[in-house]
Amino acid sequence: MSFDPSAQHHTANDEIHEVASLYSLGLLDPELAAGFEQHLEGGCPVCESEVRGFTEATAEVIAALEYAGPPERVREELLTRIGRSASAAVIFRAGEGEWQESDFPGLTFKQLFADPSTGNVTSLIRMTAGAVYPPHRHFGAEHCYVLEGDLVFHDHTLHAGDFEVAAEDTDHSPVTTRHGCLLLIMNNQRDQLLA
Repeated sequence: MSFDPSAQHHTANDEIHEVASLYSLGLLDPELAAGFEQHLEGGCPVCESEVRGFTEATAEVIAALEYAGPPERVREELLTRIGRSASAAVIFRAGEGEWQESDFPGLTFKQLFADPSTGNVTSLIRMTAGAVYPPHRHFGAEHCYVLEGDLVFHDHTLHAGDFEVAAEDTDHSPVTTRHGCLLLIMNNQRDQLLA
């Protein structure tokens, strides 16, 4: 959309209706809004009238609406997010937390952080030599940093210091380790096992 701020208008047209209505709602691109404001300051009675009309109509629509409070669950979620964003940093010290057994032999984990609003989780995962994690689909991006050992996929192997990001909506083959490993994983709780 473009608008010529130097144009003089004698009657409103579709372009003026569109620009004036978006301007009155605060939805114009900032650059276009600046040009339109310059045009209004130049004293175009047609555009001034259009903006005034759209602004008054918007105010009447808003005044006619009945107040409807948000559902309680929406209010609670919003307050939780606000509280979380205003809270202090989360620090997880090396000796804190306990290693937990998983459903897969030879695989234990320690959850470092979980964000209930997104489902994203950060964990340490320890796998003993020969342990296998089954194929799975990623709900969101999965970040994997190998801290110790090796992590073997069907087509590549990661070693200590290697990092991999698997994209959202992709599948991973079964994963194993030859010598055991310690991983830092950031993934989503809604990831799905495929086997």
